[in-house]
Amino acid sequence: MTETAEENRTKEATAVLTENMSIGDLFSLVSGGEAETDLKAGLGAEELTDLRKKVPKMISWSSVQEGVTDSLAEAMHVSVLATLANGWKHYSKFMEDVRQSRSNPEMEIVSAIADHSIHSTLHPYVDVRLAGVKVHEIAFDVGLVTTIRGLLLGLKKGEIVSVELGECEWSGKIAVAEVDVLERKLKKLKLPGHLRLQHGIAIPLS
Repeated sequence: MTETAEENRTKEATAVLTENMSIGDLFSLVSGGEAETDLKAGLGAEELTDLRKKVPKMISWSSVQEGVTDSLAEAMHVSVLATLANGWKHYSKFMEDVRQSRSNPEMEIVSAIADHSIHSTLHPYVDVRLAGVKVHEIAFDVGLVTTIRGLLLGLKKGEIVSVELGECEWSGKIAVAEVDVLERKLKKLKLPGHLRLQHGIAIPLS
C-alpha cells in the first residue's frame, strides 16, 4: 500500500526529540540538505544589498553563501532541551518543585507544567575571513516558538533528569539585518515515550 502525499508531508514535518538535539538540528542545517539551499537563497535576497556591500570586494558573496550554512549550524549547537529549560524556569510552580528536589536529594519529583508556549531567541554570528583574518561579522537572529502540551519533568537534586510530553509543535525563523533568510512553518516535535537523560539539566535558583 503506497503512502499518500499528506502522509509524506507529515513525516517530513516531524522530528524526534533526543537529548542531544541542537537548534541547528531542528532547522536541519546540514550540508547538502534542503535547508542549506533555502538559506543560500535567502542570503541572496535583494533586501541584503547593504549587507553585501560591507563584505570586501575580493570576497564574492556567493562564497559567503557557500560557507555560511556550516558556520551557522556550528554556532547553533545549543541544546533544544536546554533552551526549553531556560523558559521553564520562569514558571513558579516548576521552580517550587526544583527547590523541593534540592531539599530532598534522594527523591525524584515529577513536575507537571500546564500547556504553554515558549518564545526563544538566539543571536549567533558568522565570521567572514580573508587569509585567516576576520574582516566582517554577519549576525543572525534565530527565533523559536515552541508549544507544549502534557509536559512531565522528572527532577532530582535540582536537575531535570527525565522528560515526558504529550504534544509539541514548533516554528522558527532565521533573520539577518531584519530580513528573514530561512523560515520553518509549524512542525511537530515528537518524544518517543519517556526520555531519561544521561546528563541532567541543572536549574539554577534565582
